[in-house]
Amino acid sequence: MNKHFFHEPLVWLFITGLLLAACTYLPLRIQNDRLRNFVMRWVLVPVSIVLILYAYPVGIEVFKKLALRK
Repeated sequence: MNKHFFHEPLVWLFITGLLLAACTYLPLRIQNDRLRNFVMRWVLVPVSIVLILYAYPVGIEVFKKLALRK
């Protein structure tokens, strides 16, 4: 796997935006309480873990590179 994949700003922005949109959109659109509960536990919890473990650290690196660029 290409090491630069994890540090590309556009990839980071796309993945972060997609995951945040899923966390926002899915609970609002699902009307069935049982299905919403299932989606929140088995889809959105792993999505949130990905956000915590990928988006936050990579975001720090992306903005550090932007700040240090001349």
